[in-house]
Amino acid sequence: MIKKPRKKKCKACGEVFQPERQFQEVCKPFPCSLDLARIKAKKKEDREHRERKKDLKPIAHWLKETQFKAFNPYILKRDKERGCMSCGTYDCEEFHAGHLRSIGAASQLRFNEDNCWKQCSKCNTHLSGNREQYEINLRWHIGNERVDALINDNTTRTWTREELEEMRKVYRAKIKELEAQL
Repeated sequence: MIKKPRKKKCKACGEVFQPERQFQEVCKPFPCSLDLARIKAKKKEDREHRERKKDLKPIAHWLKETQFKAFNPYILKRDKERGCMSCGTYDCEEFHAGHLRSIGAASQLRFNEDNCWKQCSKCNTHLSGNREQYEINLRWHIGNERVDALINDNTTRTWTREELEEMRKVYRAKIKELEAQL
């Protein structure tokens, strides 16, 4: 004996109905199937519109999106158990992802994990990064060779939207991995 499919909610009008076929989405063939076709066409049109809008946004938008929604949150999660890289404090209302070489001075190092560490808002904002102490502590933490490599890196770097999208995926995955460890 063949079982009847379970009752479903019509995707067009929202009424509960008993489907005659397994993959039936609507309760009535005439008004509901037309409405569903319109709904699907509208969703497809909206999706295409969002994609076209993405293409119009400048690379600066994608840099900020990657920086503030993926990279910086990863740095703060990675350094959760550490204090400020400059002053060592654990007592701070707000921590930032501070850079040894600022984004303005060395934009190519913007997403370099050796260049970016947890920093208290006082050191990062009010003391302009407290660079001298930051460098001393960073040399102790990762070694002279890696710090010298950062300081001497003067290559130019430009990112594409695709690279930045991939970077966001990578850092979001790293954040999930760190959260799973906790």
